[in-house]
Amino acid sequence: MARPPATPSSLDPGAFRTVAVADSIADNMQPQPSINTGTSDSPAQIGDFQAGEDRSFEPRAKPKQPARAESVLKPTPRPTPPPNPTHNVNGRAAWYCQNGSGCPAGYSGGLYAAAGEALRVGNWRGRTVSVCGAGNCVNVTLVDWCACGGSRVIDLFSDAYRRLAPLSSGTVAVRVTW
Repeated sequence: MARPPATPSSLDPGAFRTVAVADSIADNMQPQPSINTGTSDSPAQIGDFQAGEDRSFEPRAKPKQPARAESVLKPTPRPTPPPNPTHNVNGRAAWYCQNGSGCPAGYSGGLYAAAGEALRVGNWRGRTVSVCGAGNCVNVTLVDWCACGGSRVIDLFSDAYRRLAPLSSGTVAVRVTW
Protein backbone atom coordinates (compact mmCIF):
# COMPACT_ATOMS: atom_id res chain seq x y z
CA MET A 1 0.00 0.00 0.00
CA ALA A 2 1.31 3.43 -0.89
CA ARG A 3 1.73 6.17 1.65
CA PRO A 4 -0.60 9.17 1.45
CA PRO A 5 1.04 12.31 0.01
CA ALA A 6 2.66 14.71 2.46
CA THR A 7 0.87 17.96 3.19
CA PRO A 8 2.31 20.86 1.19
CA SER A 9 4.46 23.24 3.17
CA SER A 10 4.24 27.00 2.78
CA LEU A 11 7.17 28.96 1.39
CA ASP A 12 9.21 30.89 3.91
CA PRO A 13 10.28 34.29 2.52
CA GLY A 14 13.27 34.24 4.89
CA ALA A 15 14.68 31.20 3.09
CA PHE A 16 15.35 33.24 -0.06
CA ARG A 17 18.47 35.36 -0.49
CA THR A 18 18.95 38.20 -2.94
CA VAL A 19 21.71 37.90 -5.49
CA ALA A 20 24.24 40.72 -5.45
CA VAL A 21 25.86 41.51 -8.80
CA ALA A 22 29.38 42.89 -8.75
CA ASP A 23 29.73 46.52 -9.90
CA SER A 24 31.99 45.65 -12.86
CA ILE A 25 29.42 43.18 -14.20
CA ALA A 26 26.47 45.43 -13.51
CA ASP A 27 28.09 48.30 -15.47
CA ASN A 28 28.51 46.14 -18.60
CA MET A 29 25.01 44.65 -18.50
CA GLN A 30 22.59 45.81 -21.15
CA PRO A 31 18.87 45.93 -20.55
CA GLN A 32 17.17 42.79 -21.72
CA PRO A 33 14.51 43.24 -24.41
CA SER A 34 10.99 42.20 -23.61
CA ILE A 35 7.90 41.47 -25.64
CA ASN A 36 5.63 44.44 -26.17
CA THR A 37 2.26 43.35 -24.91
CA GLY A 38 0.73 46.78 -25.23
CA THR A 39 1.07 47.64 -21.56
CA SER A 40 3.14 50.41 -20.10
CA ASP A 41 5.40 48.04 -18.16
CA SER A 42 7.00 46.71 -21.40
CA PRO A 43 9.71 49.26 -22.13
CA ALA A 44 11.37 47.58 -25.13
CA GLN A 45 10.46 45.23 -27.93
CA ILE A 46 12.44 42.22 -29.03
CA GLY A 47 15.09 43.36 -31.53
CA ASP A 48 13.77 41.37 -34.49
CA PHE A 49 10.34 42.95 -34.22
CA GLN A 50 11.16 46.60 -33.66
CA ALA A 51 8.95 48.99 -35.53
CA GLY A 52 10.33 51.37 -38.10
CA GLU A 53 12.82 48.99 -39.75
CA ASP A 54 12.76 48.79 -43.49
CA ARG A 55 12.74 45.05 -43.98
CA SER A 56 12.56 43.39 -47.34
CA PHE A 57 10.28 40.43 -47.67
CA GLU A 58 11.69 39.52 -51.09
CA PRO A 59 12.66 35.84 -51.46
CA ARG A 60 16.29 35.08 -50.92
CA ALA A 61 18.50 34.21 -53.86
CA LYS A 62 18.52 30.54 -54.75
CA PRO A 63 21.78 28.67 -54.28
CA LYS A 64 23.54 27.48 -57.43
CA GLN A 65 22.93 23.85 -56.59
CA PRO A 66 19.63 22.86 -55.04
CA ALA A 67 19.86 20.86 -51.86
CA ARG A 68 18.35 17.46 -52.36
CA ALA A 69 18.30 14.38 -50.23
CA GLU A 70 19.03 11.05 -51.81
CA SER A 71 18.60 7.62 -50.39
CA VAL A 72 20.74 4.90 -51.84
CA LEU A 73 19.71 1.34 -51.21
CA LYS A 74 22.68 -0.92 -51.48
CA PRO A 75 21.88 -4.56 -52.12
CA THR A 76 22.95 -6.95 -49.42
CA PRO A 77 25.47 -9.36 -50.89
CA ARG A 78 24.20 -12.90 -50.79
CA PRO A 79 26.59 -15.64 -49.80
CA THR A 80 27.60 -17.84 -52.67
CA PRO A 81 28.90 -21.36 -52.48
CA PRO A 82 32.68 -21.70 -52.35
CA PRO A 83 34.25 -21.71 -55.85
CA ASN A 84 35.80 -25.17 -55.46
CA PRO A 85 33.96 -26.99 -52.71
CA THR A 86 35.52 -30.25 -51.65
CA HIS A 87 32.24 -31.65 -50.29
CA ASN A 88 28.72 -31.53 -51.75
CA VAL A 89 25.59 -32.98 -50.19
CA ASN A 90 22.17 -32.71 -51.83
CA GLY A 91 18.92 -33.27 -49.98
CA ARG A 92 16.25 -31.40 -48.07
CA ALA A 93 16.45 -28.94 -45.20
CA ALA A 94 13.93 -28.41 -42.41
CA TRP A 95 13.95 -25.83 -39.62
CA TYR A 96 13.86 -25.77 -35.82
CA CYS A 97 14.83 -23.39 -32.99
CA GLN A 98 12.51 -20.41 -33.23
CA ASN A 99 12.69 -17.53 -30.72
CA GLY A 100 14.90 -19.55 -28.39
CA SER A 101 12.48 -22.49 -28.23
CA GLY A 102 13.90 -25.92 -29.05
CA CYS A 103 17.45 -24.60 -29.42
CA PRO A 104 20.61 -26.32 -28.19
CA ALA A 105 22.12 -24.96 -24.97
CA GLY A 106 23.89 -21.64 -25.47
CA TYR A 107 22.09 -20.75 -28.73
CA SER A 108 18.82 -18.86 -28.96
CA GLY A 109 18.77 -18.14 -32.68
CA GLY A 110 20.99 -17.05 -35.54
CA LEU A 111 22.65 -18.60 -38.56
CA TYR A 112 23.23 -22.06 -37.14
CA ALA A 113 22.24 -25.60 -38.07
CA ALA A 114 22.12 -29.21 -36.96
CA ALA A 115 24.10 -31.59 -39.16
CA GLY A 116 22.60 -34.74 -40.57
CA GLU A 117 24.65 -37.92 -40.91
CA ALA A 118 26.07 -36.98 -44.34
CA LEU A 119 27.50 -33.72 -42.93
CA ARG A 120 29.10 -35.23 -39.84
CA VAL A 121 32.43 -35.90 -41.55
CA GLY A 122 35.71 -35.31 -39.71
CA ASN A 123 35.76 -32.42 -37.24
CA TRP A 124 32.30 -31.19 -38.23
CA ARG A 125 31.13 -29.28 -35.12
CA GLY A 126 31.79 -25.54 -35.62
CA ARG A 127 32.26 -25.92 -39.38
CA THR A 128 30.70 -23.24 -41.59
CA VAL A 129 28.83 -24.62 -44.58
CA SER A 130 26.99 -22.96 -47.44
CA VAL A 131 23.37 -24.03 -47.87
CA CYS A 132 21.76 -23.08 -51.21
CA GLY A 133 18.14 -23.65 -52.14
CA ALA A 134 15.13 -21.89 -53.66
CA GLY A 135 17.44 -19.43 -55.44
CA ASN A 136 19.18 -18.22 -52.27
CA CYS A 137 22.22 -19.18 -50.22
CA VAL A 138 23.02 -18.84 -46.52
CA ASN A 139 26.21 -19.63 -44.61
CA VAL A 140 25.56 -21.45 -41.33
CA THR A 141 27.68 -22.90 -38.56
CA LEU A 142 27.07 -26.50 -37.53
CA VAL A 143 26.45 -26.52 -33.76
CA ASP A 144 24.19 -29.55 -33.26
CA TRP A 145 23.35 -32.89 -34.84
CA CYS A 146 20.04 -34.19 -36.07
CA ALA A 147 18.67 -37.64 -36.68
CA CYS A 148 17.43 -36.39 -40.04
CA GLY A 149 15.35 -39.02 -41.74
CA GLY A 150 14.58 -39.69 -45.37
CA SER A 151 16.16 -37.18 -47.73
CA ARG A 152 16.71 -34.55 -45.03
CA VAL A 153 20.40 -33.67 -44.63
CA ILE A 154 20.29 -30.59 -42.39
CA ASP A 155 18.03 -28.81 -39.90
CA LEU A 156 18.47 -25.03 -39.99
CA PHE A 157 17.67 -22.59 -37.21
CA SER A 158 14.53 -20.67 -38.23
CA ASP A 159 16.59 -17.47 -38.77
CA ALA A 160 18.68 -19.22 -41.43
CA TYR A 161 15.74 -21.10 -43.00
CA ARG A 162 13.85 -17.82 -43.55
CA ARG A 163 16.68 -16.70 -45.86
CA LEU A 164 15.91 -19.64 -48.13
CA ALA A 165 12.14 -20.03 -47.91
CA PRO A 166 9.17 -19.15 -45.69
CA LEU A 167 8.82 -21.25 -42.55
CA SER A 168 5.42 -22.43 -43.74
CA SER A 169 7.07 -24.36 -46.59
CA GLY A 170 8.22 -27.05 -44.11
CA THR A 171 11.22 -28.33 -46.08
CA VAL A 172 13.19 -27.07 -49.05
CA ALA A 173 15.55 -28.80 -51.50
CA VAL A 174 19.14 -27.72 -50.79
CA ARG A 175 22.75 -28.28 -51.74
CA VAL A 176 25.21 -28.09 -48.84
CA THR A 177 28.86 -27.35 -49.68
CA TRP A 178 32.03 -26.84 -47.66
